[in-house]
Amino acid sequence: METNIVNKKTNHLSTLIFTALIVGALAAGCGSGVSTSSSAPTLAATVAVRPTAQPQPTTAPTRAPTIAPTVTPAIAATGFTSYLDDRSDAAAVIHSLFNAINLHQYVRAYSYWDDTPERVAFDQFEAGYQDTASVQVTLGAIGLGAGAGNLYAPVPVTLITKSTAGATQTFVGCYLLHLGQPAIQGTLPFRPWGIQSATVQPVADNADLAGLTSHACDSYGQPPTLPPQPTADPGDISANQYIDNRTDPVEVLRSLYNAINRHEYVRAYSYWNSTAQNLPGLDQFEQGYSSTQAVTLTAGLVTPDAGAGQFYYTVPVTLKASLSDGTPQTFVGCYVLHISNPDIQAAPPFQPLGIESANVQQVANGANTAQLMNQACSLP
Repeated sequence: METNIVNKKTNHLSTLIFTALIVGALAAGCGSGVSTSSSAPTLAATVAVRPTAQPQPTTAPTRAPTIAPTVTPAIAATGFTSYLDDRSDAAAVIHSLFNAINLHQYVRAYSYWDDTPERVAFDQFEAGYQDTASVQVTLGAIGLGAGAGNLYAPVPVTLITKSTAGATQTFVGCYLLHLGQPAIQGTLPFRPWGIQSATVQPVADNADLAGLTSHACDSYGQPPTLPPQPTADPGDISANQYIDNRTDPVEVLRSLYNAINRHEYVRAYSYWNSTAQNLPGLDQFEQGYSSTQAVTLTAGLVTPDAGAGQFYYTVPVTLKASLSDGTPQTFVGCYVLHISNPDIQAAPPFQPLGIESANVQQVANGANTAQLMNQACSLP
């Protein structure tokens, strides 16, 4: 199959070296429910570390995240109707964690914890949820502290767990999440928002949950509380917001170009699978965007294909770029994304939905991109 390299001379949007890989038939912590880890880092270099409690729940999380998953027809068609894999902020990580627990995707759930010496072994983590049927999570006011190029977010939670035997139990606690500033992460692998520690305690069913949750993260001091965030424009991938979402194919592409717009090139590179064809090294990848000021994305109809536990998605796109000198450019093409069914990923590391290949061509700025997109994923 012919490799398509987007106009190297005039296209500064992407010396990404996209390659076509659209083949014909693409078929083929601890305790019974709440995991914990210890030894949290200091928050904004001022907060003392507190030890992690060891709850002994008899149940687990109820499937009702407050962040609704984004579901495309392609995802729904392959059984991902309630799938959420979002690391755009600390709240999204916690909801994704318990979404994974509720779907019994323990390798994915484990991936939301940072790889620290305090993290329990995967087998122990998975065994802790053996009797867990579901977990319902409610978040309190989330704090945000910063220091030395790092962000820390203490997240107070209430967990109502249900066991496979039908028993329910309530927990209140605090998760501490961490993110190294993406703009200064200069080497692979990219490290997204992740959980560093958690302190979770069982409480009585008639407890004052609101009061307990409001004080659950007091040990981390009083970092500024995040104000309520306005609903984001689903089409906005500008540098004004941070998008790191692998819930569905379009969200992966939105995250890719959001990272490009924010000049977070290690993060952008991370959306490509390690199996991607003809993907250049990180330095060449980053250099390909050296003259790119901003990119907008329009995605067409996602087409799924599945077989032998593998899911593939083709996504037609229009990309409109502006270069640092003000020159506009337009591209039309097709991305192929892939994920191995999370239900059957049995051992870490979790392999999320990622880009396998792309065939993207520069077109005239006034071209009928809607018409071109209709054919973009059927071209050889």
